[in-house]
Amino acid sequence: METSFFHVEEVVPGTRAYEIYLGFRYEVFCKELHRIVLPSYPLSSTGQPMETDQYDQYSRHFMSYHKVSGQPAASVRVILPSPIGLNVTPRYQIDRPLPYPDARDHNIGEISRMAIAPQFRRRQEDRNKPFQGDPESEMNRLPDNHRHHQPELVLGMYREIYLLCRQNGIDYCMAAMEKRFSRLLKTLGFPWVSVGPINENVDPPRRAYLISAVEMERSLSQRETCILSFLKAQDANNACAPQQTS
Repeated sequence: METSFFHVEEVVPGTRAYEIYLGFRYEVFCKELHRIVLPSYPLSSTGQPMETDQYDQYSRHFMSYHKVSGQPAASVRVILPSPIGLNVTPRYQIDRPLPYPDARDHNIGEISRMAIAPQFRRRQEDRNKPFQGDPESEMNRLPDNHRHHQPELVLGMYREIYLLCRQNGIDYCMAAMEKRFSRLLKTLGFPWVSVGPINENVDPPRRAYLISAVEMERSLSQRETCILSFLKAQDANNACAPQQTS
């Protein structure tokens, strides 16, 4: 899938692209954020450490690349219903019954391992900006503390998640998120609902959230029709995207 400034593609296990994807996860979650610490990590065919776990075999994986530079910009996986369940379940308290009566194990997936490269992360100065934007002028040419994570990058990933879930009968998704990121998504019109208390034993503290595809469509149709068009568009590069000039 193409957006104005990013290319998003599914990565398939056993390929070089999949190794790059797992290496990207290692760089963010293990080396930079120290959220995943293991005695050792598997190595790629080129000798680079990778981050992987038992849920990867039951997941679909996506990687976003910055078009101009070719740099990896973000990664995400969707854990599908499986015999071992979801990654969020054993790590977070989930209050039941869930807010949606028809939400069951067979139609709930999990958005997991969403990682964004440091140079594409949103800063406080981005508040109230539209989701379009030019990473070349707004990120790479500014000092580090002024670099912007473009919401278009997150929305590009969410479009792949949305289409995947709709095609596979996944009506709901869970995710463990910190409060700031959940606020960003709610601001964009994604009605995530908390389904448990904050887990103070993880850093940063996070809690489990649940989103309904139907409620998301309803929310976006009322508040952010442009974003809904972006998610559903066959050519996402033309959905509410600004005109590019040479």
